[in-house]
Parts: sequence; structure tokens; C-alpha cells
Amino acid sequence: MTENTQRLQKLITLSKERGLKLTPQRMVIFTILSEANQHITVDEVYQRAKQEYPMLSLATVYRNMEQMVESDLLKHLDLGGTSMRYDTNLGKHHHFVCTKCGKVSDVYIDDIQYKVDTKRSHLDKAKINSLDLHLQGTCSDCS
Repeated sequence: MTENTQRLQKLITLSKERGLKLTPQRMVIFTILSEANQHITVDEVYQRAKQEYPMLSLATVYRNMEQMVESDLLKHLDLGGTSMRYDTNLGKHHHFVCTKCGKVSDVYIDDIQYKVDTKRSHLDKAKINSLDLHLQGTCSDCS
């Protein structure tokens, strides 16, 4: 079984477990997400999906993807810029963004030990639940 097929099966299984119907439109979106080797935008999903479903609207794609986020099938990946990206990798990881081509890659860092300086950050009673690290630089293709 290929990696793309495994990703598609995982999306289908999680969707069923979380009560999302497997509509034809959602299946097309799942297929696009499972085949994407990048962190994809709604516009990119829409452009690919309308090739199979020409009557599909951008609003339908957006609504479906937001439902997937709410059901924990996808995560928002806000890296600044004009378009929100979506991440199908739900495991613990961080991101590298190429400042030349804009490509986003997953980065796995084994164990980050961090301590918040509460005097300088004004977080003396805050509870931190997660850490999102975004590395920036030039990817190997652009170097």
C-alpha cells in the first residue's frame, strides 16, 4: 500500500469515526489531500477538485475543510501571508518555510526543552499546551 493510499484510508477512517459523511465532494478533497506532498491551501484544493467536479464551488471546499479542522482531521497552518494552509500530519512536528520558493516542510525535533521567562513575557500564570516552531531559510532546491 502506497503512502498516499495510507493517508487516504486514514482520512476515511477518521471521518467515519467522527461522524462526517463520505460525500463525493469530500472524497475528492480527501484524495487531493492524501496526494499532496505539501501543505495545501483551499484554493489549491479547489483548483484540483473542480477538474473532477466542475460545478463544485469554492465555498463548498472551504466549508468541508473547516469541518475537517473542527473534527481534527486537519490542522490550520498559519505561516503569515495571504493564504491559510492546511496540514494533514496530526503528529507532533514543526515546519520549515523556504523564504525563496515558499515551500513548507515538516520538521521533526525529538525533544525541545523550553522554559518561559515569565518576567519578560507576562505569562506568570499561563499554562502552555503546545509549541509551534516555524523555521525559515532556503531549502535545498533553492540553495
